[in-house]
Amino acid sequence: MSLRDAAMVLLVLANLPPAGAQTRTLTILSPEQLVQQGANLSQAAAQALEAQLEKNPEDLTARAKLLGYYWYGWMKPGEAAAKAARRRHILWLIEHHPDSPVTGLEEAAIAESGNSLVDPEGYQQAREKWLSLREANKDNAAVLGNLAKFFQMSDKNLAESALLQAHALQPQNGEWDWRLGYLYAMGILGVDALGVNGQPTSVDPIAAAGPFAAKARKALAESKSGTMLAVAASILWRYGTMLAPLERVKLEWVDDAIKLVQQAKAADPANPSWPQFLAQLLAFRQQVESPAPKLAR
Repeated sequence: MSLRDAAMVLLVLANLPPAGAQTRTLTILSPEQLVQQGANLSQAAAQALEAQLEKNPEDLTARAKLLGYYWYGWMKPGEAAAKAARRRHILWLIEHHPDSPVTGLEEAAIAESGNSLVDPEGYQQAREKWLSLREANKDNAAVLGNLAKFFQMSDKNLAESALLQAHALQPQNGEWDWRLGYLYAMGILGVDALGVNGQPTSVDPIAAAGPFAAKARKALAESKSGTMLAVAASILWRYGTMLAPLERVKLEWVDDAIKLVQQAKAADPANPSWPQFLAQLLAFRQQVESPAPKLAR
């Protein structure tokens, strides 16, 4: 399950509005749909879109499709031309449209490590561009959200700061609570890299015991947001148990998730999803604690 698919599952579970609260004015298709179209492009079709962009650099539909082409079609490390093309599109988007939903796509991130699209040089160039834009766009929630998306694995403190600024600008927008819950949970787990499927590929045990993880636990303990707590609980349950080396550790993550959902229920007692969520967690806990016996051959 991709991160985007997991996000939608969690939102339905918590009876929340869709996470992508930014207005989609690019085309009748969402940026995510355009990226999926790009994943199926032939090499010739991709080259035609590249030529089209030379004539009209503002064609964000073409750029979104090409992001999908390079993200899903290029899986082999070391292909310099594809890496350079992907980097060029992302840097252009940051410079010219930092507030665009296209710039906030998962496929518009550049990783230092963690998957086959790793590009340390491109990451540093993108980082410099994002940091140069931050102060001038401190009142632009869309830019702050895209900046946070870019840094959510590599610099969680920076991502948190941007999300808190966006939340202050739009306190009624549940997207920021959702994304803070995700960021805090990933910080507690120590996840520092995602694969192209959106799932964790690297966990730093030092980070999991470090200052950001401690800050994340404190923020969740003090939170009154059912959205934030539900998302954090879901991530700890799904990814925490997936990454846990021992059954005992899996139970600890489930217990942490249960506490967060109970806290969410207290904060938002009118939400009818909490009993269902708790029942799923308790059933999972029972399964881990007392697995069904294997059938004899």
